[in-house]
Amino acid sequence: MKVTVKFLSHSGYFVETDNHILVFDYIKGDLPKFNKPCLFIATHSHKDHFSKDILDIKGDVRFLLSSDIKEDEKLDFQDNVYYIGPNAKRIVGDIQINTFGSTDKGISVFAFVDNVGIFHAGDLNLWIWDEDSEEERLEMTKAFREEIKKVQLKNVDLAMFPLDPRLGAYASSGIDYFIDLIRPRYIFPMHMWDDFSIAKSYAEDFSSPFTKFIEVEKDNQVFTLDL
Repeated sequence: MKVTVKFLSHSGYFVETDNHILVFDYIKGDLPKFNKPCLFIATHSHKDHFSKDILDIKGDVRFLLSSDIKEDEKLDFQDNVYYIGPNAKRIVGDIQINTFGSTDKGISVFAFVDNVGIFHAGDLNLWIWDEDSEEERLEMTKAFREEIKKVQLKNVDLAMFPLDPRLGAYASSGIDYFIDLIRPRYIFPMHMWDDFSIAKSYAEDFSSPFTKFIEVEKDNQVFTLDL
């Protein structure tokens, strides 16, 4: 089966399967006209992951938002908007959703649709900063690894995961661990703050018998995967 993946911007991704479209953490980017049912998923309320403008999009669309978004944005009721917290399950139409926690805010998400398993990390990452104390680094590492182990139960065909250049020497620590443990068939970088050189550098050194790393070079770049 052919799956179309479009990197929109920052952590935003568009994924089209045989019968559905999913859009993750959309804040900007070129969206096509929807010719299939579409589910927008927002992992948390940070402005680089959620824009309430998406709720004005018309058509055969539904919205699955992390529960912190409702609290932070004081959103009015919409009958096509659903809220979900971490460590929960939900079926939206034909899409099976499992959520996990984050090492920052909100949720990370696994969606199973048309026999394709899709994982979007949101802000689940190994956030280790140069100024962190040894105790803070140990606490973060423990929390991160415990959360990733929950995802190990799922068959991940494609994943979107942070590769944040602000972390310096630790920029790839989270994605490396995720790949080693989960072994997704394809993995896409995100949260790069428009610094696409980090994806290029990572691709040059990347080697895995299980996973193909997809180098993203620009906003609105489109990829076609064979699954």
